[in-house]
Amino acid sequence: MTDSAVHRHDAVGAASERAVPPGGARPPCSPLLLGEPRVRVPHVPDHPSCFGCGPSPGLGLRVVEEDERGVVAELTLGQVHQGAPGIAHGGIVAAVLDEATSLAVWRALNRPNVTGRLEVQFLAPVPLGEPLRVRARCTAVAGRKAFATADLHVGGADGPVAASAAAVYIAVSAQHFDRHATAAGPRDPRTSQDGR
Repeated sequence: MTDSAVHRHDAVGAASERAVPPGGARPPCSPLLLGEPRVRVPHVPDHPSCFGCGPSPGLGLRVVEEDERGVVAELTLGQVHQGAPGIAHGGIVAAVLDEATSLAVWRALNRPNVTGRLEVQFLAPVPLGEPLRVRARCTAVAGRKAFATADLHVGGADGPVAASAAAVYIAVSAQHFDRHATAAGPRDPRTSQDGR
């Protein structure tokens, strides 16, 4: 997939200085390209109960394309995601963009990360029952911080952008997720401790 197929960088709305990579940030380089094994992720397929990319009643975000810097995903929101009549709740739209940018960063860097900052620009209502496509890309890395952007299109790849995001992710240890999974109760039986 070409760089422009994942994300048109200029399509994302203005972000604050806190969501823009600092001077000296470097482009992401996936350790997967260097032959490192894929780490276990808190998403499908390793975590099938993820609200963002797991099955209903969550968001149902499905990755349909990916490369070393990002993902393209599709979904259709339903009544359970409603805010105003016929329109997705703004918090749900933010969750879609958070999930997509998170997947892009995991794909690009092959490391555990948590959301540090998510800035969303709402450009148009996001209708329920229509196909949506989100393009997300990891744009830069600076120390423990990774930067990502995303656009949410209504009606498919060439549809209008209804919302965009700029996000910052912070690297954490794999034990961060294990610790919280243990506190929440038993681990999903379909996922083993070592990711196999």
